Amino acid sequence: MERTMKRRMAATAAALALVAGGGVLAGCGSDSGGGAASTAAVDTAALGPANGVETLSAQEILDKAQAAASAASSVTVTGAITQGNDKVALDLQVGDNAANGTIEAQGIEVGIRVVDGKTYFKISGEGFAKIAGQGDNSAAAEAITALIGDKWLLVPANSGSDELEGFNQFAEKDSLLEGILAPEGTVSVKGTGEVNGIPVVFLESNGDGPGTLAVQTVGEPYPVQIAGSDSDSSGEINFTNWNDPVDVTAPTDVVDIGALANLGGSS
Repeated sequence: MERTMKRRMAATAAALALVAGGGVLAGCGSDSGGGAASTAAVDTAALGPANGVETLSAQEILDKAQAAASAASSVTVTGAITQGNDKVALDLQVGDNAANGTIEAQGIEVGIRVVDGKTYFKISGEGFAKIAGQGDNSAAAEAITALIGDKWLLVPANSGSDELEGFNQFAEKDSLLEGILAPEGTVSVKGTGEVNGIPVVFLESNGDGPGTLAVQTVGEPYPVQIAGSDSDSSGEINFTNWNDPVDVTAPTDVVDIGALANLGGSS
């Protein structure tokens, strides 16, 4: 089963990679089911003075936004994107060595925690059985469900599984943001405005399925939101709570993921 489990998890990882490796700036748009960031009033004065990025070239603005995001200690990333029949939703707070939140893909919700250099994820037994390719094997699905229960799974260090260790790309700030903020093609400035109460300058990608990145024009030039739409993809990703502490504790109820490889036989 172990090889089959890895292959099936690779398929789900590919869906999750719509966010982490798909260059979301290349195509996403408004999606009411995406858990958008709060639109409560923002004290823009607390964000800092005008930073003048709107006077720069599009590439210079993008470079500054990426640099500011990289230098930040943490960020909350919320929203959802859809490509074809695949929808991925994020509600994550990620820092340099800590993370807490959830990812939903293919109708499966995965909880993620990173603390003390270890990555944990939480998924229902039914969900894990589906990923592992045992969804039609009722005995294996029941066994996996019984073993997992409401426990967390620890991603083992040097597991040799790209799929398992791939969960780390969603829980590591720079890996997540590098994927989300990587446009296809070039970018151009599309004016200024306001998003979630924050003054921004808009950058638009000219790649397939153009998307728009809003960058703060006050304080640090942080990304505020990515939004856009085309016939194949839609969604919205919001960035909030830059540099807030990531409140996360290691779970105490953990199951050895290696035990799951012994369920359902081998292949």
